[in-house]
Amino acid sequence: MHTSSRQAGIPQGLIIIAISLLPMMAIVALMPIVPLLVQHFHDVPNIQTMAPLVLSAPGLCVALLSPFAGWLADRFGRRQLAIGFAAVYGIGGMIPVFVQDFNVLLGSRLLLGVGESVILTMGNTLLGDYFPKEQRAKWLMWQGIVGSACGSGLLALSGYLAGFGWNFAFLVYGLALVIAAAAYFFLFEPERVPAKNFTASGTFIPPRFPRALMVRLAGTTLVLASLYFVYTLQFSLALDALGLKEAHRIGNYSAVASFAVPLGAILFKVLSTRRSVLQFTVLFLLLGTGMAGIGLSRDVNAVVAFAFVQQLGAGMCIPILIGWGLRELPDEFRGRGMGMWVSAFFLGQFVSPLLVTLLRGWTGGLLQTFVACGATCIAIAVGNLLLGRRRTPAIARPAA
Repeated sequence: MHTSSRQAGIPQGLIIIAISLLPMMAIVALMPIVPLLVQHFHDVPNIQTMAPLVLSAPGLCVALLSPFAGWLADRFGRRQLAIGFAAVYGIGGMIPVFVQDFNVLLGSRLLLGVGESVILTMGNTLLGDYFPKEQRAKWLMWQGIVGSACGSGLLALSGYLAGFGWNFAFLVYGLALVIAAAAYFFLFEPERVPAKNFTASGTFIPPRFPRALMVRLAGTTLVLASLYFVYTLQFSLALDALGLKEAHRIGNYSAVASFAVPLGAILFKVLSTRRSVLQFTVLFLLLGTGMAGIGLSRDVNAVVAFAFVQQLGAGMCIPILIGWGLRELPDEFRGRGMGMWVSAFFLGQFVSPLLVTLLRGWTGGLLQTFVACGATCIAIAVGNLLLGRRRTPAIARPAA
């Protein structure tokens, strides 16, 4: 169990929210400069493939290294790792400002990914260490609201900086150094009280890592993340398949739908005191209805309306998964458990395009694939609800 003579409050909650923005910053901050990378490094072989890889490289590091980061958290504590690897993230992110070589650029993105794998695991773990269940729901809601608002701001800021040169956008990652400084002054190490499990005869029983629970948590996260990212990675292509070719109109329609994300975070807060089976059922129904509606609609206005429904579910997704994991995992294994959760979520991000490619070959088109993914989500929702009525659900237990 983790306790502390100090009480966490607004400063610690704000730092955890700031940490939760780093994965989004890793990709979003560079989205406006991909064409500039292709132009600047036109002599690099296969630059059309390598330039997008610059954006996605940190996610691979996170998927591979987060379980190790979780082990470090349980073995050595949270605070020092959070401070040190926030600095690693910031330094790795800013290297291309000063060294303009593509191999160095790619290496710096991997270094940023190393920092991201640790700092994100520390942030989720500290959320469980610092706050009881009711307060976690509040901070998870604010993560969803602030994250959706900051995404647009980051795009605008990095686009403005790119006007001075392709590498100026990397200055955005200096914000991680500000987070590291704030963590130094305001984060504290939770006191760690070893679990005291004894037999009737007084023999100490070492705590055992909950493998079955972790398989359930990681498996659910992997499946859900794979479906969650279908919209994120494919929606613009779906609009293109409907005949909408203008980039600015695609951006505008996507922005309108994204207004539902903070509303989804608020809906999570409303449902946070209800059983997990109900939370997951609502989540899968919203995701499924939205994706199936996108695939079946042939009018752009209808597509945007269904996209709004899908994004409402998307705003619930991460808070529900993190809240469930923090509630179920034993305190002494919280770091390892959240590290594996982070790994499963980012692995889902990697698997999602492969899933779409597989389904597209089977269904015959992207819009039909949206329908298939939506139908899968609705089937999971119905199955989860029926199981929840009969016994403790396979996807999630009741909120304790």
